[in-house]
Amino acid sequence: MTQQISDKKYKENQSDNQPKNETMIKDNPEHSQVESFFKKSQEENIKLSDKVESLEQAQEIIFEQFKTLELQKLELEKQQKKLEEDSVKFRGRTIELFGKMIDLKKAKKTISQQNEQLKLQQNEIEKQQILLENSNQKFRERTIELFGKMIDLKKAKKTISQQKEEIENHREQLKELNASKDRFFSIIAHDLKNPIAGFLNLTEILTNNFDVFSENESKEFIEVMNQASKQLYNLLENLLQWSRAQTGRITYEPQFISIKKMVDETIDALMINIENKSIKINLIIDDKTIAYVDENMITTVIRNLLSNAIKFTNHNGSINIRCQESGNFIETSVSDNGIGISKENQKKLFRIDQSVTTEGTSSEKGTGLGLILCKEFVEKNGGEIRVESEVNKGASFIFTLPKKC
Repeated sequence: MTQQISDKKYKENQSDNQPKNETMIKDNPEHSQVESFFKKSQEENIKLSDKVESLEQAQEIIFEQFKTLELQKLELEKQQKKLEEDSVKFRGRTIELFGKMIDLKKAKKTISQQNEQLKLQQNEIEKQQILLENSNQKFRERTIELFGKMIDLKKAKKTISQQKEEIENHREQLKELNASKDRFFSIIAHDLKNPIAGFLNLTEILTNNFDVFSENESKEFIEVMNQASKQLYNLLENLLQWSRAQTGRITYEPQFISIKKMVDETIDALMINIENKSIKINLIIDDKTIAYVDENMITTVIRNLLSNAIKFTNHNGSINIRCQESGNFIETSVSDNGIGISKENQKKLFRIDQSVTTEGTSSEKGTGLGLILCKEFVEKNGGEIRVESEVNKGASFIFTLPKKC
């Protein structure tokens, strides 16, 4: 750069001095040599300037490369520092692993010793296992033996339970039989004796005072005797039917029969009682209503229920007999508008061990045996019977019968 400035000043000086010295130079014999030298100097200066410029450019390039190298050096120093840090860590890790390797060798040795101990223990366990298997075999044999005994005990317990249940059933049956026997003798001793005694008293009075009584008085006695004889007949009929049912001497012979036919026949048989109280009978029964039942049994049921309805219905009252189909059954109801039955007495109905006797609206007597007979005959024919009643609002006895076999 300094050399370029000197050359420039030199050229300026040469330019300034040229007019003054131009004539002198031309006259100087050395002028051509100097001029030739000067030209060469100028050419060399120009070349030198070019080289200087090239050097400056090269210097800038080198400076840039130097800066790049400095940056690379810094980066390398960072990498070297990081590498040294990693190397320190690696050495620490290596030392740690080496320590662990030493520990592993110790552990391996310890494990080897433990394996030897385990082998000894395993041999001991195998010996104990052989002994245990022998004991287990004996235990299994003993268990099988005990299990067999347990099965026998369960069978025995089951047999005892069944026998106990049978004994309990027999006890209940015996209780019912005793109740039936007591009820039977009670009916015979009381309900059968009283009508007969009353009938005898009436016949004795009528016999001894026949000439004294007027025709109307005699007729009145005869009517009372007639009612007593009917009551006695109904009682004997029920007793006969019930005793035959208890001894199994009633044969069950079902057939297809009209419900209305059985009801009509029963009404005809009880027409005198119906007319004496001026009771209206309302029938709501289809002629085509056919049931598959034993005619004698169901006729007895209808007769007893209708007799009870007449007995507990007031004069000029009404009785409704209704039939309707319900699935595979026919539901028949006999309803009156009489005195009704209390809730307490409803629980006692249909039971031989309970006595429910209530006087009718005209002081009619009853035995309570009729409803028990009804229940037995209805169930014998595959149906059910129940009662619905309120005091002073009448009662309805409803029973079902199968439509087909």
